[in-house]
Amino acid sequence: MNVIALPAIVDLAAAQALAETLKAEPIPFAIDGSGVERIGVAGLQLLLSARAASDSAGHLLTIDRPSAALKSAAATAGAGFLLAAN
Repeated sequence: MNVIALPAIVDLAAAQALAETLKAEPIPFAIDGSGVERIGVAGLQLLLSARAASDSAGHLLTIDRPSAALKSAAATAGAGFLLAAN
């Protein structure tokens, strides 16, 4: 399974580039959130969309090793379920 590392800053521009990467990646894949320093609404929306696409394909997508910034943003947005339990 391939692992896609999220960039340090997941703003609108990064989310657009990341969307292309995720679309090209065969499901299932893993996402590494350890390097995220800041994530905006566009980044969270993209991760929610990736989760929905993965669910539709019969796979569970979680974000492994989420950074503190990613945990905080996901919790604030009510999207903490995206993050792996570890």
